Amino acid sequence: MSEYITEKKFMVAEGNRGEMYIFLSAKPDHPSSPQIIYDGKDHAVFLRNTKQKLILDYIHPDVREKLCRSKEVVIVETLLDNIKDSYFADLKIVDNIPVDWGLIGLSTWEQASHKS
Repeated sequence: MSEYITEKKFMVAEGNRGEMYIFLSAKPDHPSSPQIIYDGKDHAVFLRNTKQKLILDYIHPDVREKLCRSKEVVIVETLLDNIKDSYFADLKIVDNIPVDWGLIGLSTWEQASHKS
């Protein structure tokens, strides 16, 4: 059975043509039917394969709307300063991700950005 792991070091960026990229640290195993589930709020869930479910922790408010308009995202996995792999992940927009983020220690972007 797979568990959710919080991915704290990632970056969302927009390309020259409006395409969206998510950069994160390289992972073991290969992606299989990668998909991101997102509700336009603070967190997204990246289903990399059947064994790897990553919580993309604290999506920056400036990119949320752009991300919601995308149908797919380019995932770029890096190892140090090198690109290990890149691939497309489908983006599924939902009304609400049915997870109580507080139960797993996550808060909102606004709450996290005001921590000392």
